[in-house]
Amino acid sequence: MCARYTLTLEQARLVIAGLVHIFAFAPRYNIGPARRVPVILETAGGLKAVEMRWGIPSAWSKTLHINAQAENIHKTTTFKPLLGQRCLVPMDGFYEWKNKSPVRFVRRGRELFCVAGLWAEDDIPSPVGTGEGGSGFAKPGEGRGEKPNLMEKNKGEVSKQIARSFVLLTTAANPSVAPIHDRMPFIVRDDQFDQWLNDPQQTTLNSQLLSEAPLDWYLHAILW
Repeated sequence: MCARYTLTLEQARLVIAGLVHIFAFAPRYNIGPARRVPVILETAGGLKAVEMRWGIPSAWSKTLHINAQAENIHKTTTFKPLLGQRCLVPMDGFYEWKNKSPVRFVRRGRELFCVAGLWAEDDIPSPVGTGEGGSGFAKPGEGRGEKPNLMEKNKGEVSKQIARSFVLLTTAANPSVAPIHDRMPFIVRDDQFDQWLNDPQQTTLNSQLLSEAPLDWYLHAILW
């Protein structure tokens, strides 16, 4: 299970559907469940980085669903209805634990990667910008073949839209993660972002979508 991750980069450039999208973030070093963080999804206005809470409410308990097994999402009553509501969760590291010590996994080069996710609508109003590194949207700038998506603070306002939450999808650990844990986030290949977001036939996640890039890891003395 992945219960902590990081997004320490201030800016990222992702190629999705042949276009370069520029995203700007407020760096975060210890993202946990119930935090409001940016996820990338298609909206009526195009591809956006939208702030959502990490964790979908459970129908039978007070806990949040923060992870879902990628191989089973098309079978479960909780996640099957969400297959049309897909997102990418940007991060540059995630944590697992070894002997009660946090282990951070990162890409070689420490570049950003995206994990497959599903999102759901909540039944409570969404305060915008009141969580860690709050967000809104700046006006898109000019650029040849580039579509900026800049996130900025908009503190104190309350969104009139229905609040949203998301869940990370996980898969069997690759050789980099297996010595520490048997599961890991489902990291989408850089050239398959659009397929996960927009292909209606993609009801399950398979090896064509899964990144095979090796990961590095190191121990943290403490996770603050």
